[in-house]
Amino acid sequence: MDNGLFVCQVYVDDIIFGSTNEELCKEFGNMMAKEFEMSMIGELTFFLRLKEGTFIYHEKYTRDLLKRFKMDDCNQLKPQ
Repeated sequence: MDNGLFVCQVYVDDIIFGSTNEELCKEFGNMMAKEFEMSMIGELTFFLRLKEGTFIYHEKYTRDLLKRFKMDDCNQLKPQ
């Protein structure tokens, strides 16, 4: 059986993992759930990306938050 590719990213208390083999994902999720209290929130729909090396790009997340709280038409605050 081909084991496939498995990728796991850990950032503070968040874990994102995936595989070309669905069974690897299930097995990893089960192993983690036995060891840690965790919740599986499902398939990843978007991911914050790194921009210019060290800056985290939050534009999509920020726009989604503004839309969610009906603030997407607000004026932008200009830095002094």
